[in-house]
Amino acid sequence: MIGGRSPRGAISASRGYVRTVQGNPDGEERNMRSWLRIGIVGAGALAVMLGPLGSAPASAQVERIKVMVANLVPIDRADDDFGKDLSKALREFINVLASHQAIEEKEIRNEAKKYDLDMEDLDCVRSLQLSPQFGANLVFCGGYTEDKQAKTFTLTGVQFTSTQSAPLEVPDKTYHEDDHEIAAQEIAALFGQYTEQIRKAVICGDYYDTGEWASAERNCLEVLSTAPNDTQVRYILANVYKESERLDEAYAETLKVIELDPLNENALQLAGWLATKLGMKAEGRAHNDAYLQLNPGNAQIRMTIAYEVAQAGDPEGAMILVEEGLEIEPDNTDLLLQHASFAIAAGQALKVENQPLSPEAGQFYQRGSESYRQAYAVLGAGMDSGHLYQMIGALNDLNLLDRAVELAEQVLETHSEEASLWYIQGIILNKLGRVDEALQALDEAEGRDPRFPNLKATQGQWLLAVGREDDALPVLMEAVEKGEQPADIVASMFFGRAGAALQAKDWQNALRLIDMAKTFEHEITSRLLGQLDYYKAFSIYQIAYAQQGPQNLQTAQLTLPRFKEVQQMLTLPHVVDWVEGAQAQQKQNYQQVKDGVVQLISIQELIIRRGR
Repeated sequence: MIGGRSPRGAISASRGYVRTVQGNPDGEERNMRSWLRIGIVGAGALAVMLGPLGSAPASAQVERIKVMVANLVPIDRADDDFGKDLSKALREFINVLASHQAIEEKEIRNEAKKYDLDMEDLDCVRSLQLSPQFGANLVFCGGYTEDKQAKTFTLTGVQFTSTQSAPLEVPDKTYHEDDHEIAAQEIAALFGQYTEQIRKAVICGDYYDTGEWASAERNCLEVLSTAPNDTQVRYILANVYKESERLDEAYAETLKVIELDPLNENALQLAGWLATKLGMKAEGRAHNDAYLQLNPGNAQIRMTIAYEVAQAGDPEGAMILVEEGLEIEPDNTDLLLQHASFAIAAGQALKVENQPLSPEAGQFYQRGSESYRQAYAVLGAGMDSGHLYQMIGALNDLNLLDRAVELAEQVLETHSEEASLWYIQGIILNKLGRVDEALQALDEAEGRDPRFPNLKATQGQWLLAVGREDDALPVLMEAVEKGEQPADIVASMFFGRAGAALQAKDWQNALRLIDMAKTFEHEITSRLLGQLDYYKAFSIYQIAYAQQGPQNLQTAQLTLPRFKEVQQMLTLPHVVDWVEGAQAQQKQNYQQVKDGVVQLISIQELIIRRGR
């Protein structure tokens, strides 16, 4: 795991695709850094090989680390005494250390005999195979050649090695036949440097584990100053930079690891994630391809990497990785489901709000829909509801509405308790103009999950869209009561429709819709209420102005109260405040109505006096 958790098992929606996880996510997160250490050093192997380096008395120390010092193997009939004497001297030097203890030659010889081996047969491969019999964590092995004329011996392939870490290679060097003890002393000194390097590497890793990035960086750099080719420590340093959000430096260090060890799986995986996060999608895909070439048939690893790539911001790259896996396992339903999720996520990344799908986005949706179709043909009712929702939603986004609603009905026969599936069915039915059925589907969703978000608000919007404002009002009142939408938003929905009526000079309808918006007058802001009351006054003014046209006693008595109501409303503080913040044209209109209503009141009063 590099950038997040790996995909398997249960469903969670993320960034437009469905993610599958298995196991305990919290535990996995807690063990992330330990995982990195395991990937680097093999379950604490550095600490095991290091042992209790220090000067404490033996009685105060834990058991010393055992080293199997095999006799160096003579090559081309070289004299075997030099190898025996060198190894014997080296055992004596190692036994002086407080941290390590050499296995006795006799003990090695006796154990080798059990497998019909002589000491001279113990090359590095056989020595490593034999070492567990002694509980040895390190093995000293190698060979040498002899120049009889020069009376010298040359070491070749000599090393301290382990199954758990890279070997410490001893440089090939030529010694006089009497200098076996000098050779052993030099090798022991090199071993001391090696253990000190391991000690610093362990400290580097320990600081990483505890999240002390500055201290981890300092110790890792100290190791690398003397051992620049230590890929394990360099990989830890790369992760220190990653955790410190220094992604450019992390990527540079990871590339150095790959240069030193092109088959380093951890580094290839990390490089893929880092390159993608840095926006270098082509490089990220190349690293991931290189990693997956080492594990071409492992679908689980491929899905893990693909999920990380998608999380890093490249769902198309993730889709491509999974497609390559499907070439190997075309019937793998886990791969099909993940491919569908990533393809749709890639399409969603190209969507423009309130615009139809572009041809490119549509192609991604079609590829995702096809993978879902293949997976559903195998899994049927066994497909998880998250994938079912996205499968239906893809058809909806492709505007294949008849297919989408047919599939939704089929899915609901087996997953009728899933509120989200009723919801998506309602969305599609509404787009088909089957509003009452759509409303019923959302009622079904609410019955399954009363806390499902925005059900009443959505129903209210649908009713408003088809001009059923009287039906929409109680539904939207409930939406406000449930906290689905703030009252200002819902009141503005009604006022928006009133605005269309005002433009059409349908004053009665505008007044009706404004009054519906004012249903929420105790919950909306003062500014919105000022706007509503201004346009209510304006609508009443326009209605009364038309009614007073005959200018007789009857019309005057009818319209005078209305003009006075307008006059009173225009002086309300929240209306005045709204006008002060309004545009110039609205201020001008306000003043014209305010002046006009004074004149009209005078006219109506005069008509009434004369009429009496």
